[in-house]
Amino acid sequence: MADVKEDSLWSTLPDFAKKVTYEYKGYVLQTMIAPRYLPDIANFKVRPDDIFLITYPKSGTTWTQNIITLIFESGSEEKEKNEKHLFQKVPFLEMPQSGLKETAASSPGKYKEAEEKPSPRILKTQLPMELLPRELDEKKPKIIYVARNPKDNAVSYFSFCSLSENCPQYTKWSEFYHDFYRGAVPRGSWFDNVLPWWHKRHEPNVLFLKYEDMKKDLRSCVIQIADFLERPLSDEAIDTIVAKSTFDAMKNNPKTNPDRLMESFKNAVDQNKSFLRKGEVGDWKNYFTVAQNESFDALYREKLQGTELTFEFELN
Repeated sequence: MADVKEDSLWSTLPDFAKKVTYEYKGYVLQTMIAPRYLPDIANFKVRPDDIFLITYPKSGTTWTQNIITLIFESGSEEKEKNEKHLFQKVPFLEMPQSGLKETAASSPGKYKEAEEKPSPRILKTQLPMELLPRELDEKKPKIIYVARNPKDNAVSYFSFCSLSENCPQYTKWSEFYHDFYRGAVPRGSWFDNVLPWWHKRHEPNVLFLKYEDMKKDLRSCVIQIADFLERPLSDEAIDTIVAKSTFDAMKNNPKTNPDRLMESFKNAVDQNKSFLRKGEVGDWKNYFTVAQNESFDALYREKLQGTELTFEFELN
């Protein structure tokens, strides 16, 4: 463990959560993210032509990653024939190169793999801003940040924890809600992850997207991402990317569905569940009690007051 105090968030977690987490600079992180990675990531050499995809967990990371890679592959027969899985195309900076739980501690981090990639690099991370490469502000790479309404985010994260051996194995929604509310789940508080990027939304190298907008009008969002990346597409290419980026298309494609790629997701196969669960807006209503909803609404109003940031919690 690193930087843990007696009154830390980590110290208040249930024992099953402590087994797979530690605390670093006030953030709860999975032990799969070796503490030795974090100083290296802070000092990671950023290139001006990098593309960073940054999200809080379960906010549409894989979905947006698929769109970005398809935009870069559009019109290239060689890249279209690339048989690599989506997860193998984009280094997840804080993850170990080995996905096996028992070897993760001794494995190099994916940021090492990223160092060797030719430009332009597409990179992804779910770390809070404080733990990201320091050179982001200096080098000004293109940054795409995707945020999802926190209630659906919480429900999706709760479900994910039961699928990955590298996450706390929450079995009771009430326990997960308690820790999510406090920002005591892996990667920390939703608010601490999202709000700093919302405040940077007007910077020319930052594109702030909402998951709900992608659900409402995927085609417009694909165009928006392509324009931001300065990679204009034909109408035919846009239609192809949209078709390949629907929830059903990605779930049915073995090259975009993570379930059987990584050892750490074998729980999903064992439970006949999927990493790509529902992709819905409004599923939180099936989990939040009236009391939980009221308490979270109060927290949401407090944290977002004066920011002008709003989310849709259901779509008609």
